[in-house]
Amino acid sequence: MLRVSLSIETSREYERGLLRGICRYNALHQRWRIDLSPDGTFPQDADGVIMKDHRGSPALLAKGIPIVFVSSLHKNIRRSHRIVSDDQAIGRMAAAHLLERGFRRFAFVGYDGMYWSQQRQESFSQALADEGRACSVFEQARDLRLRVWRKERKVLAAWLKSLERPVGLMACNDDRARQVLDACAMTELGVPQEVAILGVDDDELVCTCANPSISSITLGLEDAGCRAATLLDRLMTAGKGQETCSPTQILVSPVAVTVRQSTDVTAIEDPCVAKALQFIRQNSHRPIQLDDVVRQVAISRRNLSDRFRRTVGCTVHQHIKKTRAARIEALLLNSTLSIGQIAERLGFADSDHIALYFRSVKGMTPREFRTRCAHRRRTDSPSGGPIEGMT
Repeated sequence: MLRVSLSIETSREYERGLLRGICRYNALHQRWRIDLSPDGTFPQDADGVIMKDHRGSPALLAKGIPIVFVSSLHKNIRRSHRIVSDDQAIGRMAAAHLLERGFRRFAFVGYDGMYWSQQRQESFSQALADEGRACSVFEQARDLRLRVWRKERKVLAAWLKSLERPVGLMACNDDRARQVLDACAMTELGVPQEVAILGVDDDELVCTCANPSISSITLGLEDAGCRAATLLDRLMTAGKGQETCSPTQILVSPVAVTVRQSTDVTAIEDPCVAKALQFIRQNSHRPIQLDDVVRQVAISRRNLSDRFRRTVGCTVHQHIKKTRAARIEALLLNSTLSIGQIAERLGFADSDHIALYFRSVKGMTPREFRTRCAHRRRTDSPSGGPIEGMT
């Protein structure tokens, strides 16, 4: 039985999710004895290591011990196998969620000097820019002594107060989202009416203990942990250390937004347009048309069309297609349903009709989209093939 040391702290969901995936892999294969070493001390006879702190790695690498790094804090670690967040996709998902809520003003609060936070901010800002929207970014004080929360809280509160509102705000993770919520309370800003807050990691304890509860992007942590365990197992079984294997990157991809109170709002001043957006969002699993929305809102077709285009920037029909396509995309990514089954679930006549519909919005068929995502997942795994025990 191989001895594996995990130097991963477990106080936050990111690491706990990875750990669940690692343990799931080991429960399936029963080949490891696992040592939890959050303090970075490793047993002398360890056969492999998954670690976050890189300071102890040179001695392990010198012994030829395979390592998989959890490297979200680091821009580049040469010749290493690593688990990294897909920060570009995370930023895009955050922007899509807040745009779908109808916000026209946006902000980002992260940690200066943290590469992963910077990447999320840049992706979030770029996704908004693609839609013709700007993003205000909170800048921390250069003096590290002023970043102590009891001091920074006042600065952040004043910055939030200076923003035009209502504003849709992305925080780089749930801890930062909780701090933004605290700063809003300090300056009596309403959440989500004035500031809608979206975090990342979906740490249930952090998000649900807050008042109001915090919406957050769920990451595929367990899946990534299982793939990391698969990689480490293959490295140990092959007897290959870091220097003899091509570096492998395992992406932690965003899965979905878990909507809680902090973004449960439609930031549209026009009540008829707000009602139309809510109806479209709640009925995107049905083949609704413009007339269905008109009946729900109870104003004339032309009146709704004019007000909707003026407020949202597109037609009702275009928004329905975009929302329905997003629903298809979520099912393609996060379920094992066939394209025909997805078509039936969403009210399409057959797989040909859903393919034409999806392609008109996304520029590719559902099959091409799923194949592209599957290829991306395969390139994350060390063998280029499917991972045992994965669904």
